[in-house]
Amino acid sequence: MRVALIACWLFAAPLHAAHPLITEDTGTLGDGRWQLELYGEAGEARGTGARMDRDDAVLGYGLAPELDLQAGVPWIRERASGMGDITFDLKWRFLERGAFSLGLKPGVSLPTGDERKGLGAGRVGWGSLLIASYEPGPVALHAHAGYKRNRNTIGARESLTHISIAAAVQAAPGFKVVADVASNSNPDPAQSRPERYLIFGVIWSVTRDFDLDFGLKKGFGSAALDEALLLGLSARW
Repeated sequence: MRVALIACWLFAAPLHAAHPLITEDTGTLGDGRWQLELYGEAGEARGTGARMDRDDAVLGYGLAPELDLQAGVPWIRERASGMGDITFDLKWRFLERGAFSLGLKPGVSLPTGDERKGLGAGRVGWGSLLIASYEPGPVALHAHAGYKRNRNTIGARESLTHISIAAAVQAAPGFKVVADVASNSNPDPAQSRPERYLIFGVIWSVTRDFDLDFGLKKGFGSAALDEALLLGLSARW
């Protein structure tokens, strides 16, 4: 049970989308632009009520108008606390047709977290997302499908898939209301049912280059989390 819980928590990690969403979008920073995202998730494990908290710092840089590089560093706080597995991702928007666009986001995770304490996978992993965005006006739709080769030493499933869809509505100047639904392969090999999550939240653009966000996350099916509070900020320059 302990291994299953660790696996579900580690591999339900954020995908560096526009927090508090899980679903990625095709937006990029622009050539030479930087972005720092800081966000936290304070949750409760399903069935046990144990606290499962996680903080992430993600630094992004625009290599070209349609290409970003991202590096993510997680800090996990459960029975043990410490740095998790660092991730590196590229996001490439390769097609634009009016309000519709497609992107690709390959990435790797490095075994920097101590797997003996439940903070990492113990091996290098890799994967990719195919992303679609449709933004015709004040309502935007985003979706992605992904695969992760989840190599690990903790007995978790090594082939994982993910699919999610999100909507964002410009409810007022500077305010977006967002919703997200996601389904993941369960990293616990003893579980055949997928993990499912539903998120509702708000993004407040304090300025053009500084955002604050808040969200509520609810787990369904065999999700590791029962519910969680999401808080974050992002700054661009």
